[in-house]
Amino acid sequence: MPEYLEIFDVHNVSLQKNKLRRQVHEEGDWHRTAQVYVVNSEQELLCNLRSPEKDVFPLLWDLSIGGHLMPQESYESCAARELQEELGLETAEVSLHYLGIISIDGIDEVNHLTDREHAAIFLYNTTMPARAFAFQPEEIVELRYFSISFLRENLLSANPEIPVIPLIDKFLEILSRIEKNL
Repeated sequence: MPEYLEIFDVHNVSLQKNKLRRQVHEEGDWHRTAQVYVVNSEQELLCNLRSPEKDVFPLLWDLSIGGHLMPQESYESCAARELQEELGLETAEVSLHYLGIISIDGIDEVNHLTDREHAAIFLYNTTMPARAFAFQPEEIVELRYFSISFLRENLLSANPEIPVIPLIDKFLEILSRIEKNL
């Protein structure tokens, strides 16, 4: 079934039209996403290795769980839906802490796609170990917790230990926001 995304301008104002997801990434249209940063009791961040089937940034580590908003969907609804779809969490159990909206202008140079997002950032605290999540294998290859200090060092390294989506400055900004809210 084709996936449509609502299109926004650079200021996050709806342009009142929808496009196919692939077309949005090919043409570099602004759209909305929700990103949930899952933190355990040791203040480690749950990261996921993206599936090789992903159209944008396959086989790279992502620091968040998230996805695209459907047309007219709220950021909060999308965040809860993505936690349920990607990690198997029941939405009734989800308590999200909103950290704000950031605009991300990313380019997947390998696949020649542009990913321009107005992303709502949420924090979700859990005591679950990585192995306890029922992750979606079509989206995620592996889940692993990393300390925030390791992630920061990895993002700043000329030779990173784990390959991460190339949004270094945005991830560093988000890590700072997370640390202020722990």
